[in-house]
Amino acid sequence: MITRHFLRFRTRFLFAGFCIVAVSGCIDEKREQQLQWREEEAEAKIAAASKIQRGIAAERQLIEKEKAQLVARENAVQELKKRLETELAEETEKLRKVRREVEIKNLRGALPHINAGRCIVIDPETDDVLFEKNPDDKGAIASTTKIMTGLLIVEAGDLDKIVTIELSDTQCAPVRIGLKVGEQYTRRQLLTAMMVKSSNDIAQALARDNAGSVAAFAAKMDERARALGLQNTHFVNPHGLPSTTDENPYSTARDLAFIAKAADKLPEIRKIVKLQSYKFARPGGKSIDLANTNRVLRSASYCDGMKTGYTEAAGYCLVATGQRNGRRRIVVVLNDTSDGVWRDAQALLDWALKA
Repeated sequence: MITRHFLRFRTRFLFAGFCIVAVSGCIDEKREQQLQWREEEAEAKIAAASKIQRGIAAERQLIEKEKAQLVARENAVQELKKRLETELAEETEKLRKVRREVEIKNLRGALPHINAGRCIVIDPETDDVLFEKNPDDKGAIASTTKIMTGLLIVEAGDLDKIVTIELSDTQCAPVRIGLKVGEQYTRRQLLTAMMVKSSNDIAQALARDNAGSVAAFAAKMDERARALGLQNTHFVNPHGLPSTTDENPYSTARDLAFIAKAADKLPEIRKIVKLQSYKFARPGGKSIDLANTNRVLRSASYCDGMKTGYTEAAGYCLVATGQRNGRRRIVVVLNDTSDGVWRDAQALLDWALKA
């Protein structure tokens, strides 16, 4: 496009040429007027073209602005759509859960009356809590402590290694199986007898064999509890008897349920705790028939473990595991009565396995 400056230069050049002619006495005024008119016309066209260009630029800016606004509105619509879809999915899931809860309630029926002071029922596959009563109250858990002891022994491995009984192993309060100094057993034998009959001298022997001393083993028990994410559990020995010092052990029904869950994952533990009896071979060819202290194993076919306990502080305790129709449950009952502990544990296990 011919610029304004170029046209002015061209016009003035031509005008200068005619001036030369004028100087020579040949001035053409009409011609000069025509040139002036053409210059003005060219400048008017340039101004018009510039105005058109500015108009086009303004139109482009307006189009870009409207385009950006349209994109923003489309993005807003998409965000709204996503939010509505999310809210719809959440409401649908809530409705599904409510319907499932109603269905489960109808299938399970009324919740049994529970006498125990502390208890909980969990689904170990999902960690869902199906029932709870004072699940986070701290207190003694008696010989259910041996679930953690068994967990550590199995995780250490080499269950067929020989353990030679030392004097410190025998120095504990009842219940004892009557280990003698110098006797030799495999870890597997001792573990099985401990989980079936709950012998405290065996628990001490396994702890000392594993960590060097009862105190060192108790520290490992606490460390394992922390690794499981448990903050309301403290051990001072491998059997759960009251401490001989002012430092007493404690746990909660919830924490104990997740200790039991960890143990329940181990085939060696599962194989042992479902035994209704065990023949414990003693040196010299003698043996002792040990009956499992868990009575629910004999009264409910769906029960397959796990561990009993009793102290004055803990009352009667039972961790019971069971499976039916592909569903698995863990029941923890603490601070119960001598009769109520079996009734409560079995009733909760049966109720929880219905759906």
